[in-house]
Amino acid sequence: MSEPSEKDLDIQRRPNPKGWVPPRAPYNPYDPWDIRPPEGYPSEFNAPRKSPKGFSSVPAENTQYGKVNDTMNRLNYSPRPMSDLYPGQYKVLRRVDTNRRLYLGSRYFGLFITVSAFTYAAFFYRWNGGSENVFSEFYRSRLRLKEKYVGLNEEEHDDLYHQKDSGVRIKGVKDSQYIPDSLRKTPENDLVLSRPSEKHILEAERIQQQEEERMLKELDYHEKYLQEYMQKNPIVNEEQPQELLDATRKPRKKWLGIF
Repeated sequence: MSEPSEKDLDIQRRPNPKGWVPPRAPYNPYDPWDIRPPEGYPSEFNAPRKSPKGFSSVPAENTQYGKVNDTMNRLNYSPRPMSDLYPGQYKVLRRVDTNRRLYLGSRYFGLFITVSAFTYAAFFYRWNGGSENVFSEFYRSRLRLKEKYVGLNEEEHDDLYHQKDSGVRIKGVKDSQYIPDSLRKTPENDLVLSRPSEKHILEAERIQQQEEERMLKELDYHEKYLQEYMQKNPIVNEEQPQELLDATRKPRKKWLGIF
């Protein structure tokens, strides 16, 4: 790779004109077309105003704090002292907590108040008139300890050994509230309306089974009735004479050959 020629390296910085000050606006000294007055633009040194809040508002005058802050930024001033060990850096200032005991005491006091309120609510307060609630087990545990060492009055004895029902009744929930319609209802459209679904087949089988049971019950009833009738009216099979049988079997003569 060849080294760049002198023509390529012939880039010199323009000399600063008389009265030139370091610019605060974007400025490229290597750009010959970047024309800037040597004393700078007026907007670089005027005190900035408050930025407008909307397109129709006029920039208002800056406050005294804003003017001082802008002046400090121009002077590149910082209230931090320079470091003795590291040149060009500032000392790290640490905030001294003068209210440490106040903060610590308020923290412990808040913790004490919270624990005391929870302990009183869980173990000492008689919620819901002695009926069953979420703190009933904590309340009864305190009553057991009190009964063991001091004793209980009549109301506390009833709360410990004769608990009252909370009176809360859980109602049933409809299937439509927790079963989606895709599972609860049969998915049918125009193409499958004529095709029986599973519930239709089960209903047809149920009706067929009822008909078969009814027919079997009628058959059993008729058989039983026939047996009782045969027992009450026995049939005697007597042999008839052969001549009588032949006479009965002889064809009857028709009247006028027609009737």
